[in-house]
Amino acid sequence: MTERETPKHSMTGTLPPYPHAYHQGLRYVLACVDASSFADAVLSHAAAMAVALKARMTVLRVLDVSAEQSPMDPVEWSMRHRDVEADLRERASHFGGLQTDTAVIHGPAAEGICAWARDNAVELTVLGRNGESNGSFAGLGGTVRRVAGVVNGSVLIVPPSQVVEAPIRYRRVLIPLDGSSRSESALPLGLGIAAAHDAEIVLVHAAPSVDLTEAGPPEAETITLRDQLRRRNERTGEHYLKRVQFQLPAAPTTRTRVLPSGDPRHALAHAVVEEHADLVVLSCTGQSGHPDMSVGSVADYLINHMNIPILLVRGHEGSPATAYGKSGEAIPARLPSRALL
Repeated sequence: MTERETPKHSMTGTLPPYPHAYHQGLRYVLACVDASSFADAVLSHAAAMAVALKARMTVLRVLDVSAEQSPMDPVEWSMRHRDVEADLRERASHFGGLQTDTAVIHGPAAEGICAWARDNAVELTVLGRNGESNGSFAGLGGTVRRVAGVVNGSVLIVPPSQVVEAPIRYRRVLIPLDGSSRSESALPLGLGIAAAHDAEIVLVHAAPSVDLTEAGPPEAETITLRDQLRRRNERTGEHYLKRVQFQLPAAPTTRTRVLPSGDPRHALAHAVVEEHADLVVLSCTGQSGHPDMSVGSVADYLINHMNIPILLVRGHEGSPATAYGKSGEAIPARLPSRALL
């Protein structure tokens, strides 16, 4: 197959557009900080996103009045509010050339963040995976979990880390695709960020595990069938990623990788480490798209087990999409049928 030849196989659906127009629509990044030692990491990654997407950034701090053990004197409360505002302004001043403002609100953290994001039409909310309430605990904090499940727009979750003085620059962006239109909703934003940072894109497809009902030791026929299904899934996954890659612009540099059949969560986690990825961009939910799950099991696993930022893209389904070919001309594209996966 030549470099410009498109793989042929059964398809359904459409690919989302390349993000030049999407850039113009993503205008507002919200950086949510608290009193933890990881607030600077949140700010640095939020600034990296805002610069890449040419967006304005608001640095938000929520003062939870209910967390106070006893009623605070009004004068003391006013002084605390003033000190927090001054601290936010000082932090925001470090990002010269970026349109930045600050806000301090009162109330429960998750509800306050979601309300602010909704009322101000925020497209990207950035939070630390661990806040001041759960310290160095490795799991996802309660506030972040509630925000990620409810807030409008996309969410960038930053792990606890030390930030170097130089501005953050992403060198390799990993985008998992499972063949669904939900997973492909992450492409425009991921490609736009990679292009702005001159980063390499790695499109990854984790071939699903092949499970067959067995009662006792597997028979030769069962083993043969399982191997055939595994090879089919991996082969079709390769064709699928090549087709997606073919329809993307030449820049940023893009590679594809199909992971062997197995648990997609573990396979993707290993790929993140092996590829030395700086950022993972994926849809909040993928192929299954259970209506009672705002964040899918794969996304949840990666957030809790990877020590790099995870960008959850909440796509808007129902509107037709168009892919762009190498020449920039809009061309239709179709996805593999759900039988593939």
